[in-house]
Amino acid sequence: MARRRTNNAHDDPFILHASSVNPFAGQNIGYLRLAVVGDSGVGKTSFARQFTETLPEVLSHDWESKNAPDEDYTRTEALVEKFSSTMMEIPWDNMDADDEVPARNLVFVDTPGYGSVVDAQTNFDLFMSYVGQTFEEKNKRISPFTEVSNNELMRSLVTGVGAHKFIDVCFYLIVHRLKPIDVEFMRLISEKANVVPVICKVDTQSEQEVRDLKVHVLKTLKEQGVSIYTFRIEYDRLISMAEKGQSGGPPFAVSNITEKNASNDEDDQVSFTPASNELPLLRKLVLETQITNIRQFTVKKFINWRGKHIAQQQQQQSQQASQQASQPFYQQPQQPQQQQQQALQHQYQQHVVR
Repeated sequence: MARRRTNNAHDDPFILHASSVNPFAGQNIGYLRLAVVGDSGVGKTSFARQFTETLPEVLSHDWESKNAPDEDYTRTEALVEKFSSTMMEIPWDNMDADDEVPARNLVFVDTPGYGSVVDAQTNFDLFMSYVGQTFEEKNKRISPFTEVSNNELMRSLVTGVGAHKFIDVCFYLIVHRLKPIDVEFMRLISEKANVVPVICKVDTQSEQEVRDLKVHVLKTLKEQGVSIYTFRIEYDRLISMAEKGQSGGPPFAVSNITEKNASNDEDDQVSFTPASNELPLLRKLVLETQITNIRQFTVKKFINWRGKHIAQQQQQQSQQASQQASQPFYQQPQQPQQQQQQALQHQYQQHVVR
């Protein structure tokens, strides 16, 4: 759904008026791009909505109001960008304006589940193409005639002012079990984005079940050599924390339903103690305490990709030069100037013959 920008925040139906919100907290978040990936039906859209809609700093957002109780189960058929604003700014296309507008600085990319199609690779390639395109677009803006050091790239891109459109964090949602396809997808995504595994729908699982799944996910990813964003905690430390039931690192346990007040109704009671919802902790780590480190890791991934990209181009050029050098002179590709000279010489010879 496309949002309409207005010069008056009170005219925008998506503005969430909250006078108690600290206006500087939203500015500290700056521009950030998030994505949610996983199988069909795991609750990706629900997770993205909860992450942004219940964030106190959010002043406006693109999420449509819920009209049906089962709306969370509506299948996402394509990549969808949802914008939220945690700060106000003067519009770039009208710097003379007196009023500020929502900055639309927090972006959530909702993706179709890989189980919604016969070939799971189809939807996954769609997301990876989206992520790769952000790298290619930024690389094209860097002049090939100017040598730019990695330190210069870090200084210019590790900012919260929208210097790039890279995915800063990719939340990978898991329910009940970790599948081999999840491991491989996380491995590939981690090359271009910070992967944070999330165990969702924990309101349907006991504390022990979630604890066991956390340990299994961490041990499997470590054994398979998958690089996730660990929030600066060693893998072994994360495994130990999961075994002890301590929170503070991935995978995070998140409930897909809004917490309700305690009820005495027997129909509302469950036969087990559900795991606690770690969404508030996850948001605090991503949007506050770890946000600078996350941005640094994002840019490092771009720098690594760019280095490989340049090396591949140089290798291709070297191979082409070697192939040309190995050909007889008369078979080598001619430069436009040489071709033009030969054409003029041919015309002169034809004129002399006549």
